[in-house]
Amino acid sequence: MHMKRHHPTIKVRVRETGSTCSRRKNTPTLPTAKAGRQTQSTLKVWGLPMGRMRSGEKSPTAKQITQCVGEMMALDHQPFRMVEREGFRRLMALAFPHYKIPTGAIFSQNIIPALHEGCKERLVKFLHSAQGSCIHFTSDVWSSLGGGHSYLSLTAHWWEKEGSLEPGHRWALLAMEVVGKDHNPDTICQYLEAMMREWMQHRQENMKTGFMVTDAGKNMIRAVESVGFTNVSCMAQLLHNTVKDGFKSPEGQNPNHISQLMERCRKIAGYFHQSSKAAQQLPDRQTLPQHNLLQDVSTCWSSTYEMLQRMVEQRRAVHSFSPTEWETISQLVDVLEPFKNATEALCDTRAPLSYAVPAILGLKRHLDSLGGGQTFKSMAGPLTPQAQEVVRELTFALRKHLEPLLSSKIHMLAAVCDPRIKGIVCPKDLAKWKTELVTLVREAYTLRVGGVASVATPAALPATPSASAESDNPVVPPESRKARHQRLLDTFINEAIAMMVQAGRSLSAQARKMDSAEYSVTCYFDEPQEPFSCDPLAYWCSRTDVWPDLANVACKFLSCPPASVQSERVFSLAGDVVTHHKSMLDPLAVEKLVFLKANLPVLGFPEMDFDISLP
Repeated sequence: MHMKRHHPTIKVRVRETGSTCSRRKNTPTLPTAKAGRQTQSTLKVWGLPMGRMRSGEKSPTAKQITQCVGEMMALDHQPFRMVEREGFRRLMALAFPHYKIPTGAIFSQNIIPALHEGCKERLVKFLHSAQGSCIHFTSDVWSSLGGGHSYLSLTAHWWEKEGSLEPGHRWALLAMEVVGKDHNPDTICQYLEAMMREWMQHRQENMKTGFMVTDAGKNMIRAVESVGFTNVSCMAQLLHNTVKDGFKSPEGQNPNHISQLMERCRKIAGYFHQSSKAAQQLPDRQTLPQHNLLQDVSTCWSSTYEMLQRMVEQRRAVHSFSPTEWETISQLVDVLEPFKNATEALCDTRAPLSYAVPAILGLKRHLDSLGGGQTFKSMAGPLTPQAQEVVRELTFALRKHLEPLLSSKIHMLAAVCDPRIKGIVCPKDLAKWKTELVTLVREAYTLRVGGVASVATPAALPATPSASAESDNPVVPPESRKARHQRLLDTFINEAIAMMVQAGRSLSAQARKMDSAEYSVTCYFDEPQEPFSCDPLAYWCSRTDVWPDLANVACKFLSCPPASVQSERVFSLAGDVVTHHKSMLDPLAVEKLVFLKANLPVLGFPEMDFDISLP
């Protein structure tokens, strides 16, 4: 200690005694936090008594415990009779010995409906955060195989500009109701009207309704238009139909068609899934990574891509194809990869509608390059005949399903309103879409102000001094040095302003002929494009004070989701609720459970104010 304190520059080697060394070797060392390792809780730690409650903390009330149990039933797909099972009762008796557990019947008939009503009231208040925003909707129909019922969903989507939460995308499940097995337009229209009527009665005056995104089924489109909404086709389903048409089997039996190769891939994957012996032998033949083979699902085209990709990954373990067939499968993975990326981008919960047009143009360019003979670096050679046939069929399918959106007013205006895209997607027709945008901005101005769009006049500039305004024989008073300096400075400024006025005279003359709508659109397109990291809706929120009407129009188009995947994800929740073990569950109970499971995380698990009589 003395050497370290008074002679720090001198290094001293300390000899450790045997007793010290032996003590260090025999004493176990615990990993510290700096090492980044975590220690497991031992039985001794688990046996310690629980700590006391801190001062000010209160024990949970019976209502809070009841609400948490009801939420657990909805979130974890637990049956109502869970509360009557011995294990749950023993746990509650130990944790809350004074709490009397309600029966399963009380949960199904009283508590879950009360939580559903409380969640609906909170959701109405949550929708008030969309004030000044445009609310869009998605809807879809799903048939339950386990319960034998059909359900219709309705979700809301908007961009929250101001409220208790940070600005951003918001969504909520408004309803999921049982419908008849006859999915005709009249039936769907009746249910949609009832759903919208229930929720629109809580709408504030400045809350605007937007578009409704559904699949491209004729019955659904007719029903949406009958309700009075503008229908937007789901991009996810259009991509699904495009890829499915690219692999469609011909009417005649062609042994060399790609559908035959795809069927063999399905059989091989199914064999390893059904045979336990084959599943045990597969890891022995695999090299890293050791993954199971995947089997595709007819309702999700991306599963076909994942099946082919996994086949290529496990090529050394699966010896069922010729070298040419392996080359075809590998090329199909490269052909389908941009479709997979486009699907994932468009199905993101934060994806704006403006993504649709660039995605279509990118896929079109991708197929055109392959049709022209261009290949990827990952390809060993040119496309095989089977891969070429898929590229041709995909090109025809893209023209049928996706290219019509390039002339869609909604999709094109959403693209040009994206500050990262603007006119690069339509250089030839940009004037046409500018005119359409100006018309919508004028309509927005009329609704906001109640009159015709005002003329945009440039700010008045200081007039240039004129010599003719002076008298022929002016009387010049004595001029001080300071006044002379100020006069020369004013002359210089006036001359500079006059030069700027002369340079911008043509632009000013053009601006004087523009109304506020055309002027704002022109100024928007004159600005440089924003980088891709820019959030388009946040961009327009920052321009609300500058171009209020243009910003409202742009937010209306950009806040609409490009796909109805959120409604389909709701059905995934319903599929977890309606299982073979719970096939007799009341459809009304299914509606309430799914409603709670979808909206409780969105609302942040609020404490409900429900009043029920507990036993």
